[in-house]
Amino acid sequence: MKLTTIVNYLGWASGIFGALLMLAGVIGFLTGGEFLGVKYFFNFFFYSMPFILLGIFFVVATNSCCCHCHDGDKTGGQ
Repeated sequence: MKLTTIVNYLGWASGIFGALLMLAGVIGFLTGGEFLGVKYFFNFFFYSMPFILLGIFFVVATNSCCCHCHDGDKTGGQ
């Protein structure tokens, strides 16, 4: 497995984890009480932002790679 594939999967996993944190924030907002031991729901949104940005960065970085690292690249990166 190539490094770009691993980084791409890490980006997707990071983005999904950030989305789950946002979903927990929405559930905490709708319930109005304490959810998963967190009293203030906006903490979920605060901590989801870095995971989503890291996921976006990893996916964009692996998809716009212009070197010899793509599997189906027959031109040699030129």
